[in-house]
Amino acid sequence: MKKQNVYRLISYLKFLFSATNQHGVHSPFVYNYVTKCLYRKTKIKLPISLKILVKSLTYFEYKTLQLLKSDKTSEEKIKKNCPSISIVDSHADVVFGKMSDLDETEFNVNKLSNDSMLLLDGIHKNRQNLEKWMQLKELKHVRVTIDLFYCGLVFFRKEQEKEHFKIRI
Repeated sequence: MKKQNVYRLISYLKFLFSATNQHGVHSPFVYNYVTKCLYRKTKIKLPISLKILVKSLTYFEYKTLQLLKSDKTSEEKIKKNCPSISIVDSHADVVFGKMSDLDETEFNVNKLSNDSMLLLDGIHKNRQNLEKWMQLKELKHVRVTIDLFYCGLVFFRKEQEKEHFKIRI
């Protein structure tokens, strides 16, 4: 078994033991998001991170999306499931990409607005990604993070207490 696969397995087991469901969430914002969006059954046939993105775009009624790296396949799937979304190069409601894309682009998390969402795929893919995720959580501008194992969500809501959640989906 490859080192990376062993790392992911151990990471997943640790995640399962420390994660909760909606009953462990005390934030009304996160509780509503988990119960009315993430746990809602859909017949969308997409990879898990794209499915979470599409559900979130619909739930929050976001209008614009920025992809950290050009990915035509993902872009087509997103447009098919959310035809009203506009894909832009900057100042988007939602920013989506792989955890490794943060290093490979000139993207600045601190420039996201109060109502923005950042969705990063592969936060538990390897030790480096998890370390970057931990550093991201500590940024002053970051208020709420949700670790779903497959991906991580970051919110910047100033009106919210700084909280970090691990949710099983």
